[in-house]
Formats: sequence, structure tokens, C-alpha cells
Amino acid sequence: MKTILRILFLLAAVNAGLLYLHYSQSATASGDKDRPDTYRQEIEVINRADGLYVRHHFYDLATGRYEIIWPEGSIDHDCLTEESASCSRFNEAGIAFDEGERDRQSISYKIPKTEKLAGRKLFKRPFVLLQDAKPLTTVFHMTDEQNIGGMWVNGLERVGIADKERITYRLYRGVGFVNELYWQPQDLPMAYSSNKLTVYGEGIDTKQIDEMEKMLEEIGGDHVSVLLSPNNQTLYAQRFVTEKPQNINQVLKQVARMSIQSRFIIPTDEPSMNSMLASILGDQAIGTKAEQNAFIRFKEALTEDEFRTFRKNVRSQMGQPLAAEKLDAILKDVLTFDSQYFQKTMHEQQYSYPFLLLDSRKLLLDGEKLKDTKIVVKDGKSYYPANELLTGMGYKITSNEQSIYIESPKRNYRFSKIEPFYVMNERKFDYKEKPYLTINNKLYFDEVWLRRIFLVLIEKSDETIDVQQIERLIKEMEKE
Repeated sequence: MKTILRILFLLAAVNAGLLYLHYSQSATASGDKDRPDTYRQEIEVINRADGLYVRHHFYDLATGRYEIIWPEGSIDHDCLTEESASCSRFNEAGIAFDEGERDRQSISYKIPKTEKLAGRKLFKRPFVLLQDAKPLTTVFHMTDEQNIGGMWVNGLERVGIADKERITYRLYRGVGFVNELYWQPQDLPMAYSSNKLTVYGEGIDTKQIDEMEKMLEEIGGDHVSVLLSPNNQTLYAQRFVTEKPQNINQVLKQVARMSIQSRFIIPTDEPSMNSMLASILGDQAIGTKAEQNAFIRFKEALTEDEFRTFRKNVRSQMGQPLAAEKLDAILKDVLTFDSQYFQKTMHEQQYSYPFLLLDSRKLLLDGEKLKDTKIVVKDGKSYYPANELLTGMGYKITSNEQSIYIESPKRNYRFSKIEPFYVMNERKFDYKEKPYLTINNKLYFDEVWLRRIFLVLIEKSDETIDVQQIERLIKEMEKE
């Protein structure tokens, strides 16, 4: 028994050493090695009757202090003292790696088990994290001394297996964070594997696998594992999915969201951003029906070149906080117009909100700025907010199911909602092109019709658009 264990650990050590050499060289070449907010890790897990025994190695640590976040419920926190490892910076209180030159530290701990593994089991957050830092790469060793069979999954790519008489060993590796471990009694065959996607199961449509792989390549997310079996219960973890084969379309959408979460920092109060970003970067509608329609409406409003440039600019934000307001700002850089489309759709969840552009210039009425008021640009036309402008000009606006009434002491208007005409002071005028539109129950007038009907001049500069009442201008001229 001891001989077998020594052989397995020797093989693991050789694999880990080669992987570490590869990753450390890559880090040096890219300049990441000296960054204090990142590290590389190697995790060894041994499954025994009373718990998971963990040996956790940290590489490429900077010289500063790192606070240790121990897994909830973990015990036996200790320093791992072996020739190939060091914990010289592990302080006496066991709460941090203190400042020091040694860039490799190793610790051990245990995740107790209260019962024997029988049905499926998900261990949530079972591994140590370092405060305000994140792992760039992970090498993961899973040794099962219980020989319980089944399969272990953590979302990383499985790159090696070894089955002995009473021990099974699995080797995983990949980019990024891993802090979940899953076991199920049914061992599924590997149907497909790459550095982006591993699919386990039988009778899986290769076209669907290709679709997932293409999407992951477009988004650029971390590796994801997908377990498909008729016996599966649905489980969506951070980097893996268990689902029934007939629900493959739902799996595709979930994988897209998971990939986005691994690449962007998204506000918690904008949950639909995951689906929107997946749709943008994958160039296919993802999410609920309403979320899909919001993306389709947006894409149809842009030319192919505009959408391509927008995608490129969004992709450049990977690894950074990205909110709906930022998406609107990125869109402005492409179209040169303001927009609140993503803020209205993602933050306020107004999924039916139309795609509109906003003129960034300040809107004035007779030289006075109208606060928080923008001109809407739609289909190449400019539409002015009626309530702010017309009430400022002395009109009162009311409406019912048939008509819109705009009234002042001198002029009264009635715009039919049913027929193409309006009435001014009892005189009827027909029109072919509608002079107004309603957006989210708010009335806007076309610029041409605003000039014609309400007798205003519109002066434009690079900074402002000034709507001036002709009657008021005439009075001022008469005073002079």
C-alpha cells in the first residue's frame, strides 16, 4: 500500500514539476511574476473515510503579506514541511503569509466529512484563497484512497488518470480559479476535451459540442466541464454543469454565462449583463426570451462594421469591472451618439425598451438649459421631448385613448391617435408622416414638425441646441 502511494505521489510530483516549470517560465516571459495580486497554485486532495486531506502549494508570490482565507469548517491548519516545499512565511497565528522573499509556500488542512459518499456531493469553497489575490493557473491532483469509483469534477481539464488496485488518481490543470469539487457515483466517458471545454456522456451531437467550443473561443472564458446523462439532476456550478442531454440548449446558455463570469467583473444588480455580454461576444442570442430580444433589437440597429467594432471594444474590457453604463459609453465611442439602452435594459430591466440614440448636446429653451433632457435620434431623425419643451412654452398636455391635447391661451391642438390628422384652433390638417412618437409613455415631436406646428426656431452649435419661440423673439425685437 505504501509503495503504491509513493509511486503515485512521485508521478504526481514529476507532472507538477514539469507543469510548474512551464507556467513559471510563461509568467516570467509575460511579466506577470512580480504582480502582487496574482499567484499560481497546485492542490493535492486525498479522499479518505473521514474527510478530504488537502496539500496546497502557492507559487510566484510577491514579497508582500497575504491574508489566508481558510475554507469554512476546515480543520488541522498547518505548515507542510517537505524538502520540495516551504512555509517560512506562514505566521504563528496561521492567518497569513508574512512579508518575505520566498515565493513558494505550502500548507495543509482537512475538510471533514460527516457521512460516507453515496449519492452525488458538491464541496463548495473547499480550498484556501488569499485575500485580494487570484490564481492565474491551477494544477490539481485528486487521489481516492477509498476506491469509491464514480467521477470527480472541478471544472479544470482532466489530463491524466491512473487506476491501481485500491487507489484511483486523476490529474487536472488549467487557467484560473477553482473552488468547487464535485463527486457523483456514475462515471461518464469523455466525449470531447480541449483547453476550453470537456464534455462527458454518450450519444452527444458533435454539432452542439462544436457550437459550445466556438462560443467559448469567441468569449475567451476559462475551461468548462459539461456532464450529460439521462440520470443527471441539474446542477450549475462555477465551472461545470450537470444536465440531461435533451436540455443541451439550456446547457449552451449556461456555459456562455459561466464564461462571461470568468472574464468580467459584473455588478450584482445587473444580472442580465451575463446574457447580454455572452450574446455580444458569441454573436448569438443567449438568455431568456426577453434578454434575447433585447440583444437582437440592438444588433439589428447597427451596421456589420459598427457591431464588429463594438464587440472588439467590449472584448478589450476583459478582466475589468463592466457595467451597463460602461457599455453605453463604449457604444458612444462607436456611434458618436449617447445611449441609455444598456442602462435601461440591463439595470432597470426594461427589456422592451427600444434602441435609441441620444444627442449629446445640451438642450436649451430660449437660452435656458433644460435639466436632464435629451433629444432622441431614431432612424436618422431628431425627436424633441414634448413635456419639457412645450410646458416650458406655456402649453398643457393631456391625452385619452383617442387623442392628445396640447393647449395654451392662444393655440389649442388635438392630435388624433387613430387617424393621420391634427387640429389647430378648429382647423384640421392631414399628414402622411407622423409628427410625433411615444417612447415608454413619453411624447416626442419630430424636429421638422416641431418647427412647423409650434412656431419655433432651432439654433445648433457643437455644444448646444437652442429652441427659441418666434413670438418671444419678435417681442424682444419690438422692445429694442
